[in-house]
Amino acid sequence: MTHPVPTAPPAEASPGTTAPHPRWAVLVTEVLAPGYTVAALVLATALYASPGVSGLGHVALAVLLCGGLPYLFVHGLARLRVLESRHVRPRAQRMVVFAGLVLIEVTAIVVLHLTGAPPLLPQLLTAYLAGVVALALVTPVVRASVHTGVFSVAAGVATALSWWLSAGLLAVAVVVGLARLGVRDHTRTEVVTGLVLGAAVGAVAAALLVG
Repeated sequence: MTHPVPTAPPAEASPGTTAPHPRWAVLVTEVLAPGYTVAALVLATALYASPGVSGLGHVALAVLLCGGLPYLFVHGLARLRVLESRHVRPRAQRMVVFAGLVLIEVTAIVVLHLTGAPPLLPQLLTAYLAGVVALALVTPVVRASVHTGVFSVAAGVATALSWWLSAGLLAVAVVVGLARLGVRDHTRTEVVTGLVLGAAVGAVAAALLVG
């Protein structure tokens, strides 16, 4: 008579371990981080609002002030260990960063206006800024996803220019939001808040400023 060979019980995961983040979500999070996407969106906006060779000066100025300075501000503070990372997860640190970004953007818009930029450029940038302010104001209650908010605000502002462009940007915002969920940096509420609030404020601001 043979006896069954005892088998070892199935291995259990260690209490502190978690499943690895999906590679696509990590890639989207890193490639479409706000530091890069804001500069790209400002460049596209400036080229649209200041066409031709004569507008290149204002295009360069807009990218430097509205894209370059915010990038240096956030990444510089992260390198100095003032921030926990360039993604700025703690709410208290987010409020400091938002305050600095608003100050930079307001100064940039004033400079562009004073240097004779086409009116559409400051108007569009002000509409973007309204979305940033909205995300800042809800931070004490909801840590809205800025990754998602960047594209949703742009989608809202684009409603004043092209519904096709707006739909495309909103689709990208949804993908970015899913990526933020995938890397577990945000909850569904935080992603949806960034998506809905950004798009709504961007659209209203663009309607009031651009028409």
